[in-house]
Amino acid sequence: MKNFLGLMLVVCLVPLVGCGSSLGTTPVSGKVMLDGSPIEGAMVIYKPTDPSGRTASGTTDASGVYKLTTEVNGDGALPGKYQVTVTKYEGQDLGIPEEVDPDSEASLDAVYGALDKQGADAGKAESLIAERFGKAETSGLEAEVKKGDANEHNFEVSAK
Repeated sequence: MKNFLGLMLVVCLVPLVGCGSSLGTTPVSGKVMLDGSPIEGAMVIYKPTDPSGRTASGTTDASGVYKLTTEVNGDGALPGKYQVTVTKYEGQDLGIPEEVDPDSEASLDAVYGALDKQGADAGKAESLIAERFGKAETSGLEAEVKKGDANEHNFEVSAK
């Protein structure tokens, strides 16, 4: 009986090993430059032009580099066309966790709550990036994610 339970455990867990996102995402990264210099801590959001798509987001590091997440940390985005926004507010700690557990409702609530706070508190903090880059309709930033491509999308934004 002990061997049977061990075998069943292995059979059930093996299909899960090495699995990333079950959505069919593809890795997406890039660099954001603010007036010619890399910007750290900017939020990059890919909003799908297809209503059935899913939003992906990432935060830039000290080199201005971001990696998108849709479902699992760093998994990328679904193939398709996107409108892109870039925001960064000074004097505002959004509390967005760096690691997200997609199986934890509390972890996902923390991310969505932080993003909601960003929208609600945006008027209370000073934007380091021109406001037009924070709205999909006015940013002028677009990207197309293709399965099997490098999907590196770099963006130049300005302070005003």
